[in-house]
Amino acid sequence: MAGREEQLYLVSNTKFDDERVIWLNLCEIKFYKFSINSKFDALIFTSKNGVKSLEFNGIKFDENIQIYAIGKACADEIRAQGYKNIFVAQNSHGDEFAHEIATHLKGKSALYISAKDRVSNLPQILHENGVNLTHIIGYENAPKKASISQKPATNSVIIFTSPLNAKSFILNFGWDSSYEAICIGNSTAKILSKFTEPIISENQSIKACVDLAFACILRQKNI
Repeated sequence: MAGREEQLYLVSNTKFDDERVIWLNLCEIKFYKFSINSKFDALIFTSKNGVKSLEFNGIKFDENIQIYAIGKACADEIRAQGYKNIFVAQNSHGDEFAHEIATHLKGKSALYISAKDRVSNLPQILHENGVNLTHIIGYENAPKKASISQKPATNSVIIFTSPLNAKSFILNFGWDSSYEAICIGNSTAKILSKFTEPIISENQSIKACVDLAFACILRQKNI
């Protein structure tokens, strides 16, 4: 398995700072214009792009508003925009996250900003649990056309960080049975389940996925 270390790919909108990881940027973020005229008790974000959509539209809430977030990258973006009161979910998958925060939000008004395409049932779950939820579609994650020369070599380990990144990869390259897939969450893994049995990272961060990928590569070398 010599040279396997060079065959780690990251399919993501965000590059990872490690020269051993080959970045495939197969999607682009397009933010939507919107306005907000209501007051809310809390904000909900499942992606840092939801936070960035507020900045794109020049919308700023009180720095002490209660915010519920999935993942370190999302929480870091929230802090970078000056917000202080952040609840970071123990569960890093959409439906589980919704059930986790439902008890905190029952009877309250909350704003959830999501992508155009999403796989979780977060809005429905929160509504069913007594949350007065406003749901705004703040951005779109659009597939990009890639050159066939970018297709990963056989036996590559490939990290996927969103469902659309997985879909865009399949549209561009198809799937080779020698690939090993590592997914940042259940929703992303579901897209690839018809092609392979993805490994799902316990923590929803690119670093956690990269660490898991290197562990898989090391394990394969020792077989």
